[in-house]
Amino acid sequence: MNELSDLPRNAALRRINELVKRTRSVKVHAYIIHYLRKQMPYTFGKKEKQQRLIGRLENEFVQCARRYNLPLGDFPNLDEFRTNLLQIKDISKFQKLDKSLVKEMDRVRPLSSSAERRLARSI
Repeated sequence: MNELSDLPRNAALRRINELVKRTRSVKVHAYIIHYLRKQMPYTFGKKEKQQRLIGRLENEFVQCARRYNLPLGDFPNLDEFRTNLLQIKDISKFQKLDKSLVKEMDRVRPLSSSAERRLARSI
């Protein structure tokens, strides 16, 4: 019977955790694209540079994680990401990273953590 009464709370906790997971994933993806875009030359040799970046993507993930203080556990699957990057003609065409949106995502995460704590206390 207790399990039935806890279902709404558990569902809410799952939703909050899923939201946090998604915001972390979006943030990491945004920084990866930003990092790779910054590595691209402005004029000549874009295709070759892009192929080199994709070829050593594991190293680029580590460098990106260090530069922006991101946990490597939040990074996407390397092989899937590489496959998707190979379909993109020019990484340098991506829009610049809007850091105000990243700050907004960072602002949402502590709010979701406090909501999670309040739910846990009410259990």
